Amino acid sequence: MNGQVPGRRARSVATLLTVTAAVLVLGAVAGAIWAVVTPPTTGVVFKGLTRENIPTEFDGVGAFALIMFAYGGIAALVAWAAARPWRGVTGFLVPAVGTVAGSAIGAQLGMWLAGLRFDDDIAGLPLDSVYRVVPDLWLDGGTRAGHSAPWTLLICAPFAFAIIYLVCVLSSRTADLGVGDLDADHLAGAGPDATDLTSVDAASRTHP
Repeated sequence: MNGQVPGRRARSVATLLTVTAAVLVLGAVAGAIWAVVTPPTTGVVFKGLTRENIPTEFDGVGAFALIMFAYGGIAALVAWAAARPWRGVTGFLVPAVGTVAGSAIGAQLGMWLAGLRFDDDIAGLPLDSVYRVVPDLWLDGGTRAGHSAPWTLLICAPFAFAIIYLVCVLSSRTADLGVGDLDADHLAGAGPDATDLTSVDAASRTHP
């Protein structure tokens, strides 16, 4: 006997790291999607205009936030399904931190790719022309809607990740979340198994 519980899967750190790496890749994909669908920040060029003077439009920020919510939800489903032996606190925390890093990667990559679509360099544009620049996802200093911290958009994906992961936990039919190690923790202190009951014991319990 090796003490292995039937149906229990071996916990490999490589599995958890691979899932976290997949979460990071999903973040980059989400950033690329944002770069394709995001509307530019537009305005009229005036004398003395610099890139730092252009406030961030809500449209681009809102589009990124929605994509990050979807990214976080998908990442939670991937982590739940692919890292089954790690379901629980560790299996939640490590990929959740990965969604924060994935969001940062997605923001940086998305702004770079979107810059290929728009004339992000406004220095060479004539006065009174319309500029089209990439929305700045590092909300340092604020937007037209008010003050925002640079990390504001990084919390969208982990928030969605936590909600979807919680739904998966609550939907699990067993207390071990489907890992298969519940019996290993409870057999030692458990009472006689139901299979040890004789027919007389069963009858006495059903017919007092």
